[in-house]
Amino acid sequence: MLLVNKRTSQGFTLLETLLAIIIFTLISLTVYQAMTVVSKGSSAVNKKSKQVNKLQRVINTLEHQLSHTMIYSYSQNNKTINNGISIGKFLLGSDDFGVYFSCDIGVNTDFTYHIESQLLGYRLRNNILEKLSYHLNEDQPTVSKILDGVTEFRIRVYHKNEWLNEWREMAILPEGIELIIELENIGTIRKIIILLNNNF
Repeated sequence: MLLVNKRTSQGFTLLETLLAIIIFTLISLTVYQAMTVVSKGSSAVNKKSKQVNKLQRVINTLEHQLSHTMIYSYSQNNKTINNGISIGKFLLGSDDFGVYFSCDIGVNTDFTYHIESQLLGYRLRNNILEKLSYHLNEDQPTVSKILDGVTEFRIRVYHKNEWLNEWREMAILPEGIELIIELENIGTIRKIIILLNNNF
């Protein structure tokens, strides 16, 4: 005689149910933590990318303006005054180096393209790189904060096969300029700029 064990299905036991809940919870926590890490990493990458793009725009602007430095001569009280470029430590009240110069910048409007002469300055104040725009009718320049997180702003000039840390010859343009900008989270950026209006 053949005996058949008839066992009826009773469902999951309490232990099996608790074990399934624990496994599901652990998988959910692992996935959540992975998503959080990816989200934070993506946010950090986006922030760094924005900072690098802003730095690139500032460097390009500085290069464009400094490369178009000009010497302007004008008379005042029967004296000829030259206005070219001046570079030095603590110039313009900077915490580091400062630069003051006149330049010709092309301005493109909807209908015309014209050259506009500008008197500009750059300085470092409280870890912020500032642009100073001088206007003929005003005593004080307009100050714009253009880049924060700057720990060093140094400038050297190249003239007659020599690098100089200071330039006060307003009637002569140097051959080139080296910008050195150090940022907290990026590091040191060096840029050599050739002055286009120098007759060397």
